[in-house]
Amino acid sequence: MSEKDIMIEAIDVNKEYRRAGAIIRALGDVNLKIKSGEFIIVQGPTGCGKSTLLNVLSGLDLPDSGRIIFDGENIARATEDRLSRLRRHKIGFVFQDFNLVNTLTAIENI
Repeated sequence: MSEKDIMIEAIDVNKEYRRAGAIIRALGDVNLKIKSGEFIIVQGPTGCGKSTLLNVLSGLDLPDSGRIIFDGENIARATEDRLSRLRRHKIGFVFQDFNLVNTLTAIENI
């Protein structure tokens, strides 16, 4: 796989949450590459980190450590303004519970 074919790459990505005084490791040293035009399925039991992975890959959340390379750019430390522009123009997915914005059309919501 050529580096120019890779649209999203996660490199040593970690994400933890604190709940009720406990540390929950949602993502541990995740490494993956997704090519441009490739479709993937993220599946697993409740609480295994699927939503966290998608949120981090799309820039909706930031990893605690590691890099997210999106179309050649490390978005793990991008500004909120830059992430917003990327999500508006290059990133789209439909959430499980939709979370649609009422003032946008169906296409604009994707």
